[in-house]
Amino acid sequence: MGALSLLGISVSCGNEFLNVFPNDSLVTETAITSVAGANAALYGVYDLLQSTSLYNCNMITYAEVRGEDMQPVNRSARTSDFYTFNNRTPDNGNHNLWYYPYVGLNRINSIITAFDNGQVTDGSENQRNAILGQAYALRGFFHFDLVKLYGVPYLKDKTAPGIIIADHVITPAEVNQRATVADAYDQAVGDLTQALSLLSGTKIRTDGYINYWAAEALLARVYLYMGNYDEAFNKAKDVIDNSGYQLTPNNEYVASWALEFTKESLFDLVNIGTDNGDRESIGYVAKPEPDGYGALIATPVFIDLLEEDPDDIRLELLGVANDADTCYVAKFPGRGLTAVNNVRIIRLSEVYLIAAETALRKPVKNQTAADEYLDAIRKRANPAAPFISATTDEVLKERRKELVSEGHRFFDIMRLGLTVNRMANNAKAFLNAEEARTVGWDEHLCILPIPRYEIDINPELLVTPGYTW
Repeated sequence: MGALSLLGISVSCGNEFLNVFPNDSLVTETAITSVAGANAALYGVYDLLQSTSLYNCNMITYAEVRGEDMQPVNRSARTSDFYTFNNRTPDNGNHNLWYYPYVGLNRINSIITAFDNGQVTDGSENQRNAILGQAYALRGFFHFDLVKLYGVPYLKDKTAPGIIIADHVITPAEVNQRATVADAYDQAVGDLTQALSLLSGTKIRTDGYINYWAAEALLARVYLYMGNYDEAFNKAKDVIDNSGYQLTPNNEYVASWALEFTKESLFDLVNIGTDNGDRESIGYVAKPEPDGYGALIATPVFIDLLEEDPDDIRLELLGVANDADTCYVAKFPGRGLTAVNNVRIIRLSEVYLIAAETALRKPVKNQTAADEYLDAIRKRANPAAPFISATTDEVLKERRKELVSEGHRFFDIMRLGLTVNRMANNAKAFLNAEEARTVGWDEHLCILPIPRYEIDINPELLVTPGYTW
């Protein structure tokens, strides 16, 4: 048992949404009495996701440099702690990856409680359902992210300790138990399913916000991680068949990364000129000097992978830095300013790849569907690409090529019980003998330690096995 220390840290992301509730770590439900107030609180949740501590940098770089396809340019680069698995005690993990989601969850639960208490009665039913549906979807999304970071993979041991479930507003004095990994996934599934029921009347495109199709796509992702391949396939197929979103054509693909939204942007976080992460944003971290820090560069292994097909359009996203041997992935080119890039949380291309993988892993395999979905992504990359029969290895390879630099690779390795092996695959690697070079899901360093300030409240609850403190 332990209490979440939600009021001990001040959060500031430097924009207008946080000013709605100055004590932003705990928004009381009594502060929300109208559709306008609920919307303001909801914007604060999106704003938190947009912070550099989450999806405007760290959630992406964490998953990228811990794999084998991306790395920092040198030992002092901003992503080097993630790369070297230097989260060796509860004191030196990246604590904002724990703290910020729980701030967001308290904001979300304040919104849901206000609706449950009947405090929001103005506006139309569709308006109220749209707000509440987004709140449930975001609550499920936060729980899913937290358990990916702090719990062992579902397919390894779903009964292992996971995270604290935040299904209500958590107060500073409250004592909470650490739930199992399965509990956290069940919470995510339940919340996203509830979101679909509320958003079903508004199956329209709403750029920058979670709509019905984005929630269904995220639910497909959660089911994929759980190994519930039938449900993941069904959800992904519905999005592909009925959402109206389209794969960006080959001739528009490279330029699409400089656009605010694209044909396949199911859910993007918005950055604008006056509201962005500035020099700590993913744009600065990914771009090489003199425009950025070069802390997210492509490894030789990944470059070789992409060069398997010299006509793959995605090769045009490999930008060469000042060092001719160093390439970065130009998915964050900036819209006028380096820091101004929308962050693609989930794209239709990922949904195609979920459908392809799960078609193969379903109890009753659907090879035809797997072939169709994989071929669509391969031919978007190169219209002349030959047809191949889909295998799980080919789908995972295509995920690496298509989703690189978007925050997936390490989590893919972990969810399937594969191994990160950087012993000899990268001439620019700088790991030494004391640092983790080969990591699988049995290595405690593959999950983050819960921060010291939580452990101090109740050591019996939160110390992750394998860590010293």
